[in-house]
Amino acid sequence: MDTKSDDTTRQTPPKVLSLMKFILNSTIGICIYFIPFTIAGRKTILLDHLVTAITRNALTFGALVTLGMILAGSLLPFYEKSWKRDVPSVIITCLKLLGAALGVMAFFHLGPEWLLASDMLPLLFYTIATSVALIVPLGSFFLTFLTDYGLIGFLGVILQPVMRPVWKIPGSAAVNVVASVVGSFSVGIFMADQFFRDQMYTRRETAIVITGFSTVSTAFFVIVARNLDLMSIWPTFFGASIVVTCLVTAITVHLPPLKHFGEEAPPEKAEQVTKGHLFSRALHQATLEAGNNQQALKCMLKNVKEGIIMSLRFLPLILSIGTIAFYMARMTPFFDFAANVFHPLVRLLGIPDSLAVTKAIVTAGVDVTMPSLMMAGMEASLAARFTVGVFSISSVLFLAGTVPCILSTTIGITLKDLMVILALRMFFSLILLSLLIRLIF
Repeated sequence: MDTKSDDTTRQTPPKVLSLMKFILNSTIGICIYFIPFTIAGRKTILLDHLVTAITRNALTFGALVTLGMILAGSLLPFYEKSWKRDVPSVIITCLKLLGAALGVMAFFHLGPEWLLASDMLPLLFYTIATSVALIVPLGSFFLTFLTDYGLIGFLGVILQPVMRPVWKIPGSAAVNVVASVVGSFSVGIFMADQFFRDQMYTRRETAIVITGFSTVSTAFFVIVARNLDLMSIWPTFFGASIVVTCLVTAITVHLPPLKHFGEEAPPEKAEQVTKGHLFSRALHQATLEAGNNQQALKCMLKNVKEGIIMSLRFLPLILSIGTIAFYMARMTPFFDFAANVFHPLVRLLGIPDSLAVTKAIVTAGVDVTMPSLMMAGMEASLAARFTVGVFSISSVLFLAGTVPCILSTTIGITLKDLMVILALRMFFSLILLSLLIRLIF
């Protein structure tokens, strides 16, 4: 018997075939998630084009799907029997039921005039919730091209020397960062939570990624820049937003609650410290992962299922928490009071138009566009508008979007943790911006 022939038969797929699988599938994933294409005069990633096509050409269908997911999500705690597990669970369940009621009101245009104003409930339902309801399930279907054919392993090895020492996260987390910036914060959060469930990240690493790098997409960068009339300095604004976000995250990882969050042993698939030629080891890891994956359809269906479940968990919260936050910002003096409290600090840092800036930035935790909307009607210098724009991006966490998404993950982070992290991010963003504007303006 020819044992050599038997050994060859039992070998894993040839390295060349594995390399082709890595290159082809990773290229497909990159094209879907990361490369902007101009279609019908709009430049964005293919996933966003798909969602936009549905929301524009089948708005009622998209809204109906969103409403159905919100209603199902509000009942999920009762199905899972988790609604009375503890006090936070009861509160979250009540907020989800409120979100369901608000979803019905938005879809059927029921309720008081102030609630149905274009910048209140309709904004939350049709602009934010509907987009997220479609992006996460659709995005999760294509996620396997990024996660199961070697790209994660390749980036993990290449970026490990930078990501691990500075931000205490695996090099593969770069995929989450890019997915958020060019796609959607919901995609970045879903990816990170998926990696945690797949034993690729620890709880702490996941918390760092989703609270420090789950920024809004480039489209929202543009919205903020337009609101503040910053498009004339777009490259500077975009670059500064990314740099400040990363620097603030590098600081917050060393402070509570992230410093000691979910300390545990490395996960089963933890990124290993690599030695030798960096690129060759990265390519070896990528081809190994690509060659071992023989179940693409199974991975796709698994990701879609988990994406839908995650959407059900946070969609009702987007409406309830977002509406409460919007009401406080627009209908009460709460943020005026907060501005008076924090104005001395902003003035002390030497930021121009300090009162106008303070009134804008105290709303950053409500929605990423809120500070720019608050500042839009004020007379302010370019440096002041720049400060508000970058600040709203680098804060990362906001009640109308990222907070509900993060609360729906499986890592067990609390609303209290998120509020502490938000406060720290706002403080250090302000400090860094006070230095940055002196260099730029």
